[in-house]
Amino acid sequence: MSRSSSSFFKSYNRGYNVGVGGAVVKEGRILLVRRATARGRGYWQIPGGFVERDETLEQAVVREVQEEAAIEARPRGVLALRSRLQDDCNSTYVVFLLNWSAGDPTPDGEETDRAEWLDLAEVEQIDPLPSINLAIARRALSGEPSLLGGTPLTGTDGQPYTLNLG
Repeated sequence: MSRSSSSFFKSYNRGYNVGVGGAVVKEGRILLVRRATARGRGYWQIPGGFVERDETLEQAVVREVQEEAAIEARPRGVLALRSRLQDDCNSTYVVFLLNWSAGDPTPDGEETDRAEWLDLAEVEQIDPLPSINLAIARRALSGEPSLLGGTPLTGTDGQPYTLNLG
């Protein structure tokens, strides 16, 4: 993305951001959405977005999947991690593998204009499809991918947190 191509990105997260993506798998198919906003319009990808200051990574990915595709899902573990420095912004993106709980793919009509379950052959035919999303789909649909599993712990201050271990 060029500096001038996304005032939303620059104004929303100056300098540093943490995002999440949800690879929801159901019956050998992965949930993909098509972006409808200026940033990413027309691109298919897993649902996701930025983590808010008052939520955990797991809460954020569940919220984003629900908001963008009307799907309820439960995180199984961390599938992938991307770290990128671009246009003076340090960006961390954590991808979770999630189990479908309920709902049919329905785009929100604002951020997304399509939401569908696709098998790997269908995903591989999508154009345009960002390479990160193809890699995620391949890994998520590979059977039993390696995951960093979340272990709930409590800090010395009594506050709960999640430690993801391989």
